[in-house]
Amino acid sequence: MNRKFTVLLLGLALVLVLTAATLSYQKLASAYKPAAGPSSEKTEDVVPAADFTVLDGEGNPVSLSDFQGKPVVVNFWATWCGPCKAELPYFDALYTEYGDSVQFLMVNMTDGAYDTTESVKEFVSREGYRFPVYFDTEMNAAAAYAVQSIPRTLFIRADGSLAAEQIGMMEEDTLREKIENLIC
Repeated sequence: MNRKFTVLLLGLALVLVLTAATLSYQKLASAYKPAAGPSSEKTEDVVPAADFTVLDGEGNPVSLSDFQGKPVVVNFWATWCGPCKAELPYFDALYTEYGDSVQFLMVNMTDGAYDTTESVKEFVSREGYRFPVYFDTEMNAAAAYAVQSIPRTLFIRADGSLAAEQIGMMEEDTLREKIENLIC
């Protein structure tokens, strides 16, 4: 009989603990529910784009923040990267089409071994690309975005906030869609 009484008391204690936990959870959870109305609608996160400095074709420092007020497309690439080279014609075509509305920063990962400023300029000239090329000789841009694989593309709103990013190669229609979303 003693054993039955102990089991009954333990069972009752378990029910009380579970009931108290459920009630506490409900009370705490209700305190964290968003308020009803327009303010509870989901909004886009506004994440400021990390600034960086690269070099232009003449060796002058250029910062991402220099372009605030205009949407920016930043593409990290290298001449030794097959997927990068495959998408460069799309960037060139869309630069020709959208270059007045969007700033393109084609940031070459200029490591000094595989890509040098001179070899990249020769490559761009040989291929006939018209987009502006910037050189990340100190890897400041790569560090600002922890770039570990390329190609990688950032889409930055005119207010300097990050709108989207793409890791890996894009087809032309995907790139076009992302640019159009950026300028709308």
